[in-house]
Amino acid sequence: MQPTDTDQIVLRVLSGEIDAYAELVQRHQQAVWRVVAAMLLDTQQTEDLVQRAFIQAYQQLHRFRPGHDFGPWIKEIARNTVRQEIRRRAREEHRLELYYNHWLAVADSAGASEGEDHLASALENCARQLPPASAQLLELRYERALSLGDIAAALGRTVEATRQQLARIRLALRDCISKQMAQP
Repeated sequence: MQPTDTDQIVLRVLSGEIDAYAELVQRHQQAVWRVVAAMLLDTQQTEDLVQRAFIQAYQQLHRFRPGHDFGPWIKEIARNTVRQEIRRRAREEHRLELYYNHWLAVADSAGASEGEDHLASALENCARQLPPASAQLLELRYERALSLGDIAAALGRTVEATRQQLARIRLALRDCISKQMAQP
């Protein structure tokens, strides 16, 4: 079996000619971008994950088997990169949601201790500092208990964009509350 042009480029990269990897990126970037974009529907994150997929492919290039098609190999790495990111994001969102729900429960509880009062006060202060659109999103999600799909439809957004915005709001609240709790 004759080594393909791609095989030769891979061998050049593996032998230390790192700049040759740019040829592989150039050849496969659009196909990888389409795979990632189809899974995410978010342009900025697509670009980030395409770059991450090519970095992972470079780090795993020694596993590529000459004589096989490079395209499917790099696309599978891209799909796995997206899956890992989706799982990571889901874990983070779950932790943030639990944390936020705890704050809400503390803020609503009667007869709270002094520390809980301080936490509830910090939550209220931070929530008041949110832009109106962010406050509305939190109200729809946590006070009205609407699903992400219902919120997205009501606001004319994608579910993914709604999920990401909620995650950013929760992170901002967590940071704000942590700063306020650190103050005496």
